[in-house]
Amino acid sequence: MGDIALTNPVLDILYDKYGRGCVDYVTKSHFSPLIENHPAVNRLLCPGKSLSLKNLRQSIRKETYSVILDLHKNLRSLYLTAGLKNVKRYKKEIMKRELLSRLKIYQPPFLHVSQKYINTLFKSPNIPQSFLYLPDESAVREENREFYNTLKRSKRALILAPGASKPTKMLPMETWEHVLASVGDLFDYIVVIGNGHAESRWADDVSKRNDLGNMINLTSRLELAELMLFISLGEYFAGNDSGPAHIAAMLHKPTLVIFGQTSPDYGFKPLNNSTPVEPPVHLICRPCGHLGYKSCPLGHHDCMRSIDSETITNEIKHGIQRISNIEKTT
Repeated sequence: MGDIALTNPVLDILYDKYGRGCVDYVTKSHFSPLIENHPAVNRLLCPGKSLSLKNLRQSIRKETYSVILDLHKNLRSLYLTAGLKNVKRYKKEIMKRELLSRLKIYQPPFLHVSQKYINTLFKSPNIPQSFLYLPDESAVREENREFYNTLKRSKRALILAPGASKPTKMLPMETWEHVLASVGDLFDYIVVIGNGHAESRWADDVSKRNDLGNMINLTSRLELAELMLFISLGEYFAGNDSGPAHIAAMLHKPTLVIFGQTSPDYGFKPLNNSTPVEPPVHLICRPCGHLGYKSCPLGHHDCMRSIDSETITNEIKHGIQRISNIEKTT
């Protein structure tokens, strides 16, 4: 999810340079809400039951594209573009990443992945401020409409994403409980999102309590288009290094992101207005990879356990104070 969202700066640049509908974009259908409303996109090509990889490959070859950008550079994208001359592929810098993960050898510069995407086409000194184009509100299904309207009427909601793609990228749930006990009364609603079993079970339990704020449990309820729209209604976002954090940051929401096992040095820090929180101590085992694992390779998970709730609480309170100060001056 994050990889797709982080291609938006490339679309922004192409739109500014070539205008509306200048890009055909290939991605899996369930990621399409992240891209389909961008004005640079002419059409989405989504491999699946109705469009096999073989037929998609033939379709790409029939077109007269001036350039083909491979911003994924995996076996699938290599298959789709093999033999074509006008293909530009982004540099993953896998060796740098592996040296950092396995031997803790840091070889700067580590460019942000969006910068690498842009450099695939042409050199640019910076990443433009980018915004994620939202789907229409009609994407909110009837079973979630009441929650959506409630949040539209609220003045201050915290969007909390306690899950992640792998367990090692997740802050312990008890730490989030301590955070909510301290900041719950600052918000009209605490909205918990995510599709993993761990956060769903946790949200089911804590939403029954009355000491953690007014909670709305939306875990395992939202499709991607709905997720984007619900995040857009929040005033503040807090969560682990995961796809929803990228969405929040690209919607220009104040975004707090927990980096434990992973690190911003890999180049996947959410764009725009995001605040990373990392372990307060130097761990010789960190970072151990950018994708995460089912369990800590060393069995202790100190990277996440060492991040205390007070640090996160202070960051959230500081962020809310900044929002309040801005509101007073406008």
